[in-house]
Amino acid sequence: MVKNFLYLLLGFMCLPLLTQAQLVRVNSFGSNPGNLAMYRYVPSGITGNAPVVVALHGCTQDAATYANESGWNTLADQYKFYVVYAEQNSGNNSSRCFNWFETGDINRGQGEARSIKSMVDYMKSNYSVDNAQVYVTGFSAGGAMTTVMLAAYPDVFSGGAINAGVAYKAATSLTNAFSAMNGNVNKTPQQWGNLVRGQLSSFSGTYPKVAVFHGTSDFIVRNQNLGEIVEQWTNMHGAGPNPNLTNSSFNGNANITQKKYNNSNGETVVVSYDINGMGHAIAVDPGTGATQGGQTGAYANDQNFYSSYWAAEFWGITNTSGGGTAPAAPSGLTASPNSSSEISLSWTDNANNETGYVVERSTSAGSGFVQVATLGANANSYTDNGLSASTIYYYRVKATNAQGSSPYSNEANATTQASSGGDEVPDTPSGLGTSSGSSSEINLTWTDNANNETSYVVERSTTSGSGFATIATLGANITSYADNGLAASTTYYYRVKASNGVGDSGYSNEANATTGAASGGGPPYTIAQTSGNFYITTLNNTNMGQSFTVPQSGVITKITAKFRNAIANSTLNIFAGNTVSGTPIYSQSGVSAASGVQGIDLSTPFAVSAGQQYTFQFTNASIAYTFTNAYSGGSYWYGTIQYSVFDAYFVIDITANASSRFTNSSITFAEPTVKVFPNPASTTLKIQGVDQSSAYITIRNAQGQLVKTTKGSSPINISQFSKGTYFVQVASNGSITTHKIFVYK
Repeated sequence: MVKNFLYLLLGFMCLPLLTQAQLVRVNSFGSNPGNLAMYRYVPSGITGNAPVVVALHGCTQDAATYANESGWNTLADQYKFYVVYAEQNSGNNSSRCFNWFETGDINRGQGEARSIKSMVDYMKSNYSVDNAQVYVTGFSAGGAMTTVMLAAYPDVFSGGAINAGVAYKAATSLTNAFSAMNGNVNKTPQQWGNLVRGQLSSFSGTYPKVAVFHGTSDFIVRNQNLGEIVEQWTNMHGAGPNPNLTNSSFNGNANITQKKYNNSNGETVVVSYDINGMGHAIAVDPGTGATQGGQTGAYANDQNFYSSYWAAEFWGITNTSGGGTAPAAPSGLTASPNSSSEISLSWTDNANNETGYVVERSTSAGSGFVQVATLGANANSYTDNGLSASTIYYYRVKATNAQGSSPYSNEANATTQASSGGDEVPDTPSGLGTSSGSSSEINLTWTDNANNETSYVVERSTTSGSGFATIATLGANITSYADNGLAASTTYYYRVKASNGVGDSGYSNEANATTGAASGGGPPYTIAQTSGNFYITTLNNTNMGQSFTVPQSGVITKITAKFRNAIANSTLNIFAGNTVSGTPIYSQSGVSAASGVQGIDLSTPFAVSAGQQYTFQFTNASIAYTFTNAYSGGSYWYGTIQYSVFDAYFVIDITANASSRFTNSSITFAEPTVKVFPNPASTTLKIQGVDQSSAYITIRNAQGQLVKTTKGSSPINISQFSKGTYFVQVASNGSITTHKIFVYK
């Protein structure tokens, strides 16, 4: 059960696909204490003394799925090396995760680590293998297991590539595993290195060189783990923790930041790739280009960057490319300033066999050049930004492939423009969105694109395109506004602009929303948990939702969630109880909404009962969640998997029944069987006479404003309450009682 839960955070993989080439299972490959399965791939036309790549899948995946998505077999066909796939047994781990946190599986000669090493031994015994070119790679749990193999067998592996993994021995128990995945295990480089050295203290050879790939928006295994892995393996090579080269637009892709770490001989021994905006996935770039490959899947994202290729290139097993000769040199390099911080370069591409271009920069003519960018094949221009004003910069460019580099181009220079002193109007805000908060409120959100604004101006109209008037002037960096005091059942139109002392930006897009209808029933109220910026998946490939407990009987009028992507033709379901099984008691199809925080009005308001639990679900959606159990009345649902420790970002709008109005003039006070004490109270309240498992507590001040909700009866912390009168409503087993208390200080 423990291992079954762990995979929820380390995998969530798609179902297997048919691999592009048949894998062959090896039923007997030697010592197998980890009870793993072995598959091999041998490309046609392979010659003797070839490299071997061991590939380790993520949770719930199998060998075929990982082969299909990662594209390692295609690379093997092209560059003639063997591929071995280790496959987890569901008997070891019901979610088929490699047990990277179990001490019996992560030490030399033991468990799963020993089984994987046996697979390498089998290949060496049965095929012509280059012992100096044995590599290992993996994703998620497989990425974590990759660090295990590099640490346990530095005498076997020459290099590794870790996708969304963790450092070796970041965890040696389940509890530690959660902490490590969340990026909370932080050691010094020496401490990390000592964990590796402890595996084979007698080893005196060269440790494997390591490539690390990680999405910056990975909320299953946090991106902080990339830095810890880098610190561990730079320490093993005697390299410093700071990069010798940072390329913020690797191969011309602005979403990829490459960092290289060199040893004392100037050799790159560790390289890392931050993939901006990518979640828990491997990066692929489907296509037939020289550096393209892989297939998209639930956890294989098209990032125009093929991580498997760049791992193989780093190891040096793609050296059959390039036609056997170094490329021709580029020519005609020119440089021209665009602003006080930007210079544009252009040149003539004279090569037909290059795999990339390298751009170098200096502040001195003829010397002091450092690499500032690595671009793809056929590139003939580059924009260098982040420069100093009124400064002359010198540039040169060369073409590269696996055989080497071309001569440098001519040297060109340009001087950045003088600083404008900030005398510019701010950039225009974008992405204005609106949602109805109630019959009298509309909520606005937008994207702040400026870095020099002093304020934002919000304008409103009841007519599209005209009649706008300013309703609010907000501070700098503000991206939301709640407009209230509005008329019910009325459509309002909005636009936003940024402003500073120089002038105003253009207006944002126009957006509108309609306030809800005025209710003749009881007062409206909400159940809400509005924190969380994390997404289990970046794709709309799963049904997601949240269970919640209703404190007052009424009707649900709207459900708000925070969507990773826009949804189209989704279905909103509501289930009775904390479940997504069986037939929903409410279903609304054809639901579409933009990304971000969006409210979905129910086509037919749905009646709910006090003290009862319900679960809402959106099909084919990715909903934001928080890592903390911020809401005590329910839990987060991912497919059919319940997260009792997480909660979705959600708001439930309910109009209370007239019989359950929460006003001072209509309160029905408690029967003596339910007791709230002490009264008066100062710091805590206790409640007796209710079912602890189902009690739902709502506390409002004398003005009827909601100040606290909680599940369970006691103790309740009220130390933050101000002095005054409060009303405590206790919902349990279908009944509601209300208690008047006084808080003193």
